[in-house]
Amino acid sequence: MDVWLLENDRYQVVVAATGGELSGLRDKLTGRQWLWQPQVDVWNNSATQLFPVVGALVHEGIRVDGQFLSLPAHGFLRRQPFSCIEKGVNHLLLEARATPETLSAWPWCWRVQLQLTLHSDGLSVSQHVFNDDHRPFWYSIGWHPGFAVPVVSKPGWHVEFGEKEVRGPYPTRNRTLVTEGQMQTTTSFPLTEASFRAGAVYFGGSQQRQIRICSPEGKTIIALETTEHDWFALWGVPGVDLLCIEPLAGTTDAPDFEGDIEKKRGIRRLNSGQNQVYAVRLRFTVDACAGD
Repeated sequence: MDVWLLENDRYQVVVAATGGELSGLRDKLTGRQWLWQPQVDVWNNSATQLFPVVGALVHEGIRVDGQFLSLPAHGFLRRQPFSCIEKGVNHLLLEARATPETLSAWPWCWRVQLQLTLHSDGLSVSQHVFNDDHRPFWYSIGWHPGFAVPVVSKPGWHVEFGEKEVRGPYPTRNRTLVTEGQMQTTTSFPLTEASFRAGAVYFGGSQQRQIRICSPEGKTIIALETTEHDWFALWGVPGVDLLCIEPLAGTTDAPDFEGDIEKKRGIRRLNSGQNQVYAVRLRFTVDACAGD
């Protein structure tokens, strides 16, 4: 099967087998398609999964125990086939695992399970990482959904992080990120035409948060609840009504990163036989309409 369909009274979700990527999230009441629909000349994805690295690698790979491993930006999970373990009307459990091709590039036995559950007000998404190898491995993981919201055509959109400050904003330059020595914190971030001219913007200390995407009128349109994600990124294309909101365990490389994986910012270690869950909950304003 190439796609799976989930549905409840309010929402209809389409999930592709390749990469376990959400390709549609439609509000049946308003007809609104929340997810960005791929455009080759803008962004040719909708909601990619990132593993075993997040962001760009300045050396186009990483070194592990002295061995250089060539990896693409964001890793290889977004190209892997997922199979269905369990499916209901409004929930889905998919799984991808190591293949001979991934083992040749990243020599560990891994599994990632993707669980999606529809609710009356939105969607829960969890990424569950398993180490099936006899050795520990280092990894990062994240989710990179894009939303079709008029952040350009209707100025004044902004992101709220709650009363407790997050670290940042940390802008990227040429897909690299410098955070060391920077002490700025914030509880909000304005979405302007210039916000992403240099690329994505990162925020640290974002675990266990409710992050709100707000309209110019101050109305919460999308709320994202994080769990174990200690980083969060925003990204868009200047001049385009696209906003990516990315809960992450890891970041893109620092420009002076030397390439040793154990020194990579945000990297996680998973011992043999262990597993870890990264879950998010998306909520949409019930009366949000296509004109927002």
